Amino acid sequence: MAGLQQIGTDTQSYVSGSPQWNTPNHQYDMSDFDQLVAAIAHGSLPASALPAVSFLKAPGIRDGHAAYSNPIDEQQFIAREINALEQTPAWSSTAVVIGYDDSDGWYDHAYSGIHNTSNTSGVANPPGPQDFLTGTGLCGDTTAKPPLAVENGRCGYGPRQPLLVISPYAKANYVDHTLTDQSSILKFVEDNWTLGRIAGSFDAIAGPINSMFDFTNGGSNPVTFIDPATGEVTTTPTPVLPEAPWTALLPLSAAALGGALVVGRRRRRALISAV
Repeated sequence: MAGLQQIGTDTQSYVSGSPQWNTPNHQYDMSDFDQLVAAIAHGSLPASALPAVSFLKAPGIRDGHAAYSNPIDEQQFIAREINALEQTPAWSSTAVVIGYDDSDGWYDHAYSGIHNTSNTSGVANPPGPQDFLTGTGLCGDTTAKPPLAVENGRCGYGPRQPLLVISPYAKANYVDHTLTDQSSILKFVEDNWTLGRIAGSFDAIAGPINSMFDFTNGGSNPVTFIDPATGEVTTTPTPVLPEAPWTALLPLSAAALGGALVVGRRRRRALISAV
């Protein structure tokens, strides 16, 4: 039990006894975290034992990536993890964010425009030029609009990706049309904890995900369990805790989020939630 209580803090460095929060809590083996969720659901640990923010990656076979996974494997992972979280007292202030890291080669008919330029035309082989949107090694005009942090090779944006929020505070049956990117999740974390922006990061230009939440409803969305095998709504969760498998969390509070955040990503998937 003592070991479970160290999750989310055991990788941190300290200065004069104060945690610096300067190392990531990326969970590639979710077994410890799953046990933590089960312990909280069982009452052996308080909801406050959940890390404020965690990023999780599904096992390769369940990350939904083409060739070595599939949507059913992915469904199994996501449904089981959220079912487990929903059985804890932390769920009332938790948000799960699911993001994807690439389009698997599929193309998008909608063009988002150039939001970050790049010029890798002079890069020698290997690897050679990286972007070809407006010319060999070119993505827009880097003279008129220099790339973020003067860092080339980050042409954006590319094809659209799903971005999902599951939470008692999420807007139901809602599609948000705000232009976002993966760093929009980071931006949410930064704003929720008043952390400021990271120099040179896309968080400076990313759209917010706040419109996907309704913080006036008191977190009234009902708990909904999904059958991992069929994807259908069920009254009996799988797993039935204690037995837990997975998660990562971030906090929600009255006006903003302040609980636990679980961030999940496809292929390099993570789930963010708040308590």
